[in-house]
Amino acid sequence: MTLRTPLASLALALLVFANAAAQLPQLSQDSKLPQLSQESKEEKEKAQKELERRALSLLDDTLQSAQALKLAENRAVVRAQAADLLWKRDEKRARSLFRDAVSDLAAALGGDTVKRDRSYWMLVQLRPQLLQMVAARDPQLALDLLRESRPAPGENAETVSGMGDQELRMEQSIMAQAAENDPKAALKMAEESLDKGVTYGVLSVIERLRQKDAEAATRLAGEVVEKLQGENLTSDREATLVAVNLLSSVLLPPTEQSFRGAAFSNRDVEKPKPLVMEDDAVRDLADLVSSAALKDTSGMYGLLMQVRPLMPELEKRVPARAAQLRAKIEAAYKTLDPQTRAWTQFESLMSQGSADAILDAAAKAPPEMRQNFYSMAAMKLAQSGDTERVRQVINDNLSGQAREQMLAQVDGLAVSRAVEKGNLDEARAVVSRIKSKERRAGALAQLATAFAARGDRKGAAQLLDEARGLVSRQPDNEKEMAALLEVARGYALVEPSKTFEMIDPLIDQANDMLAAAALLEKFGAGQGLFRKGEMILSPGFSNINGMYGRYVKALAELARVDFDRTRSDADRFHHEEVRLMARLVIAQSILSDHLDAGGGVYGFGEGYTYGGGSAILVGY
Repeated sequence: MTLRTPLASLALALLVFANAAAQLPQLSQDSKLPQLSQESKEEKEKAQKELERRALSLLDDTLQSAQALKLAENRAVVRAQAADLLWKRDEKRARSLFRDAVSDLAAALGGDTVKRDRSYWMLVQLRPQLLQMVAARDPQLALDLLRESRPAPGENAETVSGMGDQELRMEQSIMAQAAENDPKAALKMAEESLDKGVTYGVLSVIERLRQKDAEAATRLAGEVVEKLQGENLTSDREATLVAVNLLSSVLLPPTEQSFRGAAFSNRDVEKPKPLVMEDDAVRDLADLVSSAALKDTSGMYGLLMQVRPLMPELEKRVPARAAQLRAKIEAAYKTLDPQTRAWTQFESLMSQGSADAILDAAAKAPPEMRQNFYSMAAMKLAQSGDTERVRQVINDNLSGQAREQMLAQVDGLAVSRAVEKGNLDEARAVVSRIKSKERRAGALAQLATAFAARGDRKGAAQLLDEARGLVSRQPDNEKEMAALLEVARGYALVEPSKTFEMIDPLIDQANDMLAAAALLEKFGAGQGLFRKGEMILSPGFSNINGMYGRYVKALAELARVDFDRTRSDADRFHHEEVRLMARLVIAQSILSDHLDAGGGVYGFGEGYTYGGGSAILVGY
């Protein structure tokens, strides 16, 4: 396996699997229900309290050890993660840890870090990530910390790609979090922030308010339009993006905006309620955007491309402007080269065309564009449930990696739908048709979790044994590693001892890889994973909704026994920061109050998708 494999993710995955295996009671092959179900309620509560006590002790040890880390950003990440876990148990301490984390980062930003080098910009990017963690718990605290840690005048005052004030953008983004629990307070804060300007973050506030308080969303959207009328959209790129996106959210049907996310979902997607705005506000916004597009000199590469899908609605609301726009779009379209012209057609068909229309266009598209058209047609067909025709389109028209990825999505969708219906035989038949050994092994492992969840542990074990025969015990590439880890995860629910057999050698391999990566970094040939000899952590390394979220969620059901062995496995990592990361994952699996977010049964209905959704993981 090459060093291009994401080492942090590998270390996290290995630890999560070890944790799962170590904490699941060993059950007999004939067991139909977990042993724990036979315990009394009092025994379960007692066991859970003891488990939480040990997890809190582990968290204390982790925080103590984190003080010795060299990188301020790593200390900040550990403290912020710990604060999030402690919030509902010791809010006062959690607030202090959040404050310490942001202070650590602010000190590092004001220290001797060379401005504008890669390390400096990583620190700059980490600050809003930490503040968003705080905002999820207490938006007002996040705003306070934002203002307290604001760089001094002239220090980090640069804007990002000319996109306006970064501080204001973060402020308005934090307000979106406030809308979750207190829409009225969020509205008040957002209205006050509009006096400072409009950033992309205000769209997040409007979207959250739309879900929580539609009337407040309508009011704020109208006030944003009033503010935009005083801005110069031809020179203010961010204000232009806000205007176009706000107008699109009102004029475009929600199903079009959510198409990519729903295409490979095995669940019915509830049609979201559109944002409602006053007619006068919509007309003013349409006129504002149309006027800016007419003045834009970028041709089809600028605002014209963005307003093109809105033309039918613009013709109803601002007919005079729309007629001018139509003429300008047609003139600009004639100047495009064949490939760009095909791409603009593709963009239009993506939102409005049927699968058959896309297939017709694919035959006429330039050769280098055809795979894009056929992939989109396959997505449209998958959305309608025509699985067999999807396969035909993919097999007849795609090749290489694109073909493999699309087939993986279709196979996963078919398996997920069969599992949701309780038809495990049908799901098994679909899996047997998967040609790639790695994909088939991963699908078998996830199918096994469905068998186990329904009480058939013997059937699950048989599926896992079959999957294990397909994977390499010494993986040479990322695909093989992903398949092996998926099988190991499955065994954690059925035969934990086999999980240990599979992952113990991989921890040693991960240590070797981490050491090699650190050495390369030392001599200037690395990939930016390490600084001062430490692997750089990030707030998302154990994100419940991240790549390995499904494994961490499963730990809530598995964390029952052998806590010591779990910690022992964590401590097998040689790098201190990786050990601390591993300990945090263990603590998170027991203490987190986010474990039930997302749904799904041990990976079904979540996780790996082409553009969002809930297909079973059968591709990598």
